[in-house]
Amino acid sequence: MKRIVYLLSFFTLLSFALPVGFISCEPEAKKAPNRVTNFTYQDFETVVKSVDKFYIDKNINKNRAFTDAASFAVLSMPHPLYIYPESYFAEREKYDDKDDLWPGKTFKISPSDKFVLFDPDYVLVEKIQKEKLKKNENRKLSDAEVKKLIEKEKLKKSVIAAKWEEINFSRKEFDRVISYVQDNLETYKTPVLKGLVELDGELPEEEEKKEFSMEQVFLAAANGYLNSLDPHSNVFLKEMWEESMAKISDGSFEGIGAILSGGGSREVVVENPLEGSPAVKAGIRSGDTIVAVDGKVIKNLTLDKVVKKIKGPKATKVVLTITRKGNTGKTDIEVIRDKITIKNVTHHIVKENPQVGYIKLTGFVKPGPGEAPIDTQIANAVVEMEQEAKDSGKPLKALILDLRGNSGGYLDLAIDITDMFIEKGMIVFTRTPFRSDEEKYAKNKDITKLPLVVMINSKSASASEIVASAIQHHGRGILLGERTFGKATVQSLNNLENNPDYLLKITNARYYSPSGKTIQVVGVSPDIEVSEEPDGGFPFRYREEDMWNHLPLIPHEGVVKSKFNVNAIKEYAKKNGKADAFLKSHANDAIKPDYMLIRSLDYIEGMLNTK
Repeated sequence: MKRIVYLLSFFTLLSFALPVGFISCEPEAKKAPNRVTNFTYQDFETVVKSVDKFYIDKNINKNRAFTDAASFAVLSMPHPLYIYPESYFAEREKYDDKDDLWPGKTFKISPSDKFVLFDPDYVLVEKIQKEKLKKNENRKLSDAEVKKLIEKEKLKKSVIAAKWEEINFSRKEFDRVISYVQDNLETYKTPVLKGLVELDGELPEEEEKKEFSMEQVFLAAANGYLNSLDPHSNVFLKEMWEESMAKISDGSFEGIGAILSGGGSREVVVENPLEGSPAVKAGIRSGDTIVAVDGKVIKNLTLDKVVKKIKGPKATKVVLTITRKGNTGKTDIEVIRDKITIKNVTHHIVKENPQVGYIKLTGFVKPGPGEAPIDTQIANAVVEMEQEAKDSGKPLKALILDLRGNSGGYLDLAIDITDMFIEKGMIVFTRTPFRSDEEKYAKNKDITKLPLVVMINSKSASASEIVASAIQHHGRGILLGERTFGKATVQSLNNLENNPDYLLKITNARYYSPSGKTIQVVGVSPDIEVSEEPDGGFPFRYREEDMWNHLPLIPHEGVVKSKFNVNAIKEYAKKNGKADAFLKSHANDAIKPDYMLIRSLDYIEGMLNTK
């Protein structure tokens, strides 16, 4: 019998990285070994059968699934095509902006088809896109604009879906599209839009790539079929999964040690250099804008390309040309790259309050060779900090478990880690169609009796949400931060039948908090909202609710009530808080403060000094 691994990550394939670039903190993607892999029409059929067998919903819309499969297939080609219901294409100006109404030609595979294939004129498209980028250069959308774009895209997709329903696109039409692609593949093998990625910059270096073939088309079709179900089911090369897991596992990398954001049409900004990193030693500061790398302008380069240019072997140098607020002109800063070590579990005593211990968990992942299990690492961290505090004469009064940015991972690890802090009671239960609910209870002694604080944000998802909701439900700790992502589905991970080079990740269950509430869409709300922004605000965050085709919310009448005297804690923090003064005095530090952590310290003191 094959062993099935259960996952609770909200990211799809290879999207474990945060929406900022990690210089030296994120491993370089390993080059795929030169070995032969293949994904055939039969493998696509295996995915279809696996959905019938394992997917959580036994009544899927197969016509929609085959429609998405066809759309993904034609889009996967180096010269992409688009497929639309003919009735939608005829009135697309109602749903697309003028700049998005690309010129091109349409054609049908058969005269009787009620759908069309659209082949854009990519020479003209490139000109249009260049003008659009120049017009929006360095412009950051407001929260309202972002929300409007998301809603507009949802409306467009819903209209297209309705139009597809009208024409009854089925397996037969899908097969004809695939046959067309197979017969005409040579026509569409030449890449287009080369200049859109790096306008005004140098073109990317040519990388050794596997020649495009029907393998990529069939794989794209399989992922289109799965995408019609939900955003979290997909199929991919096993080696790619190993690479993506490495991104949040322990490891050492070589570079400058800084976190960047932006790229494309936006400026590349240093969000934060890491403490003790080569970037800090060289004088790079939070808020610096990078305009060139080694003398070459990076204007309009995508962030991953900028990251690639800055990374490099230990002891080599890279020159960053930066601009800084308050300074005129540009400055060249030479940084000597070094080895940067990043851990999945990190801990330290909070220097701003030496009686508070801090544990950061990046992901619920399996340890690497020779490493202790994650729960053991956490237990050891608590012991070490308690001893360190005791030796300093200031014993710990509270413990922070930081789950911000933790996208999830393995279900069993979420249960084990929750059990470390809860003496007894239910942790979570999963519900799979046609099976009894599977309930998981705390069974081990707590590793500490210290008051517990869990920090969460919009990127805390799935496995993180299990831990946070259980701790909140049982009153074991107080939750501080922002509402979590809201992904409460479970995926199984297994080898694709008859093709061990590929893995299939498919949604097969939902999980529920101890209260009986599913976290899907709504997420976990903190006991006290704490901002991680410099201005103390709560800007728009992308969550499960904004994803297309997510599994819907299941209404639940129960309300989670905090076990803490939230009003008293807030009042204490308001009267005695030190965060505002501290943040003001450290506003110009080379490494910007952790705004949410500093603000949380006031509420921790409030928790300790109120009843």
